[in-house]
Amino acid sequence: MAKISKKKKAAIFVDGECELWYFQMMKRNEKAINLDLLPKLPRKKKLFDLYKEIKSSASDYDLVIWIVDLDKVLEEERSKKKEGKNPKEEFLKYYKDLARLKNVKVIVSNPCLEYWLLLHYEYTAKPFKDCSEANQLLKKHLKDYDKSEKYFVKNDLYKKIKNIQQTAVKNAKKLGEFSSESFDSSICEMFKLFDSDEKVNILTALK
Repeated sequence: MAKISKKKKAAIFVDGECELWYFQMMKRNEKAINLDLLPKLPRKKKLFDLYKEIKSSASDYDLVIWIVDLDKVLEEERSKKKEGKNPKEEFLKYYKDLARLKNVKVIVSNPCLEYWLLLHYEYTAKPFKDCSEANQLLKKHLKDYDKSEKYFVKNDLYKKIKNIQQTAVKNAKKLGEFSSESFDSSICEMFKLFDSDEKVNILTALK
């Protein structure tokens, strides 16, 4: 009897609604039926809780991806109490631990998803104080841009900019990869999900 090959499964963990909507549209447009988006309802979670959930999911999937917006880590860093945990150090601890798992990949953007969208239209390595600054530049190209489900889903933003996706890949690659020294640098590793040369390429991974 011929052996039936098991289809590979992947999961993407996001911590915000915009990321969820973006990847919902990616999943629909690319017909990535073996891709789960987690958690089902993104909600504010402590880093530790998210890290534990991602690590435990590694045994259930062929590939697990954690999408991290560094602006949220840096925001916690700025607002932390003197005697409290250091969000940067905490994130790096989890980042290094997950790096030991072959099927778990952490994709880092600084400041946020809007930077990835902006790179579809122009290259910039300017440091952003926060996500709102990236939004301002993005609106020069997408004048009606809005952080809403209607804009991402009903208008299908992913499909709208799919034809210039490889421009974003090229621009993002120029920025390099995340390192512990690059917390204050603009970085966007989202290119790894769509670059044919990358093992993290989500569409290739599901074949």
